[in-house]
Amino acid sequence: MYRLIIRPQATSMAEKAYDWYEEQQLGLGKSFVTELMSCYDKLEAWPTAYAKINKNYRHIILKTFPYVVIFEIIKEDIVIYAVFHTSRNPRKKFKN
Repeated sequence: MYRLIIRPQATSMAEKAYDWYEEQQLGLGKSFVTELMSCYDKLEAWPTAYAKINKNYRHIILKTFPYVVIFEIIKEDIVIYAVFHTSRNPRKKFKN
């Protein structure tokens, strides 16, 4: 079984997204977090189901929100590096 490790930068990105969505509409931030947690559950269950996009990095796309979760599988660990908004410069996806 895989272990999920969420880097502080990814947590910070998710918190900022939550705050922004809550400012837009009460409860929308909660919906964002619910979908993000669903992605984390999928990663723990089937991390290799997601194709490599750059070296050993992979991503999972949120369905409702314009975000991707950037991660890497290292032995039995799934390391999440970023919760990345898709409108940002794609070159910044892989900077830790």
